[in-house]
Amino acid sequence: MRKLAQQMTTLAQQVGGSHKTVHDRMAIAKRFCHHLLALNIQSKQVAHIRTRYIEGYIQHRLTQGISKRTLQNEMAALRAVLQQAGRDKLASDARLSNRTLGLAGASRNGTKQAIPERAYQSALQKAQATDPGFAAALTLARLMGLRSQEAVQCAQSLKTWRQALANGEQQLRVVFGTKGGRPRMTTVQDSVAVKQAVDRAISIAAERNGRLIDATDLKTAMNYWHNQARRCGLTGEHSPHSLRYAWAQDAVRYWLAQGLSKKEALAQVSTDLGHGDGRGRYIRQVYGRGMEE
Repeated sequence: MRKLAQQMTTLAQQVGGSHKTVHDRMAIAKRFCHHLLALNIQSKQVAHIRTRYIEGYIQHRLTQGISKRTLQNEMAALRAVLQQAGRDKLASDARLSNRTLGLAGASRNGTKQAIPERAYQSALQKAQATDPGFAAALTLARLMGLRSQEAVQCAQSLKTWRQALANGEQQLRVVFGTKGGRPRMTTVQDSVAVKQAVDRAISIAAERNGRLIDATDLKTAMNYWHNQARRCGLTGEHSPHSLRYAWAQDAVRYWLAQGLSKKEALAQVSTDLGHGDGRGRYIRQVYGRGMEE
């Protein structure tokens, strides 16, 4: 079974994607293997995995109370691993479709909400008192709609952003830590606030070997980010990702004020977030929760 786990985690890594996506996919592969081991199923290679093994795994996870949305993601990860191993037929087996497995109809609303300004300011004050570098990254995440990994790695782009702002540019290019490694452009809603945050971050990074999160590798830096976030009260529906939700809602209002229609504003925000302009409905459903019409 150890051989199967090693093979599946290697395949999960080979599929590629962002650091978080790869990490999550590898964890799912390991969890699936541990499930087989608990049932004394002695498969040693991905070539030996059967449809019923995956069916049983999903049913077991459902009995544990795992949400359908989470299990849709787990199935997507397992399918990716199977396809990477050349087992396309098993990956596309009708018995393993979300509908057949009882996973269809899951809500995409998610569990996060836009963080209220008071809660954000409270967390930011705690961050500033404990680690100015973390606080600087947190500020940029809120002002630019950055994902956690983008915020952790943003020190590499600070000088480029400062120059772009000095040139009067209204969009900044996010390169490091993006989902799937795809660079994206994010709209500057408040150029004064963003410039101040960037300048502050540059001064802090200059004292930390060019880093805001003073860690030698990405894994350590991400663990530090999440631990500090929890200490500052950024947990549950107000996890660090809720800052991105708040930015998205501000962005919708920004684009509406520029004269765009609601549909156009949602499409633009979807692009700013890195989802593409065809997911306006998704942005409204997920990021717009609690937003006044």
